Amino acid sequence: MQRRARRITRAIFGAALALTLAGAANAASQKPDAWVTTKVKMALLTSEGVSARDVHVDTVDGRVTLHGSVATQAEKTKAEQVASKVEGASKVRNLLQVVAPKQEAITEATDDQVKERVQASLKANRALSDSSITVQSVNAGVVLLAGKATTLTDAYRAVDVTASVPGVRRVASEIQSPDALGDAELWRDGSYDAAVYEGSAAADTWITTAAKVRLIASSDTPGFDINVDTNNGIVTLFGVVASAQAKQAAEAEVRKVGGVKNVVNDLQIVAEAKQDRVGQKDEQVSNAIQTRIDAIGSLEDSDIDIAVSNGVARLTGTVNSRTDQVAALTVARSTAGVVRVIDDMRLAPPAVSAR
Repeated sequence: MQRRARRITRAIFGAALALTLAGAANAASQKPDAWVTTKVKMALLTSEGVSARDVHVDTVDGRVTLHGSVATQAEKTKAEQVASKVEGASKVRNLLQVVAPKQEAITEATDDQVKERVQASLKANRALSDSSITVQSVNAGVVLLAGKATTLTDAYRAVDVTASVPGVRRVASEIQSPDALGDAELWRDGSYDAAVYEGSAAADTWITTAAKVRLIASSDTPGFDINVDTNNGIVTLFGVVASAQAKQAAEAEVRKVGGVKNVVNDLQIVAEAKQDRVGQKDEQVSNAIQTRIDAIGSLEDSDIDIAVSNGVARLTGTVNSRTDQVAALTVARSTAGVVRVIDDMRLAPPAVSAR
């Protein structure tokens, strides 16, 4: 009732109404951050002219960050162009470094040999056991994958596995898969369940999301300024923190997440710039958060209440998935005037289908 009353009150004010309508207009095209990240990774791995093996990707509120290394300036530029074209990527921050590749022995292999290696790698990957992905062809080291993937993350995992096979120069994909991340499959309430996630392509996404929740809600880490990427249980942290203590605290928080095998801490320490903060009343901040949440289509079935005190935003109520939880926390943390976010949201019980 309180939430409904706030909406009615805000509707009276023209400025707030304009913001709500503008947000609603964009909601249809807004994609979940995890979906955008997966799509960007797949696009980078399957684009000619860019090697994405050492590139990490994270998306926060539609803003994509690229971190890692590439061999040339041309690759760095191409990676940004590729990421910018992905639906839902509102902005791309290119932190890629140009690093001359190490001299490595070139793996000479015929196309038939490459095909055998890829087929063996796909078959050996337990995460792909419920998908039927095949090697359609190999031409001068360019591998074309086809078949069907059970989930979008399975499709990405197949491309990623193929790209790491010696002798593969590039990967092209005609894999058919769902074009959405299935929350009912990926997010389960409670702690990390090894029986469910171990070996699953969804495990990395679960770990990334759980890490973000911990970082955003922690009073010791500026979670909104920290990017997270997970590959086979190894978490890479990148972004900016204000002190060595915050860098250590971020790593400690992430190591508490189930399923994490190791943490690569690439966070940069940059002293917090002295910025003039615009004084805002807690009520204004609360209304701003609510307006932004209302504009996100995926959250329309959630029941989120917001209370702000001295710039500290507490989110309570229920959401339907972990992705929705992260979306709400991200919106709150990135709203002007918010200095900290407290997460008291719960996952709503799954809907029972009528028989």
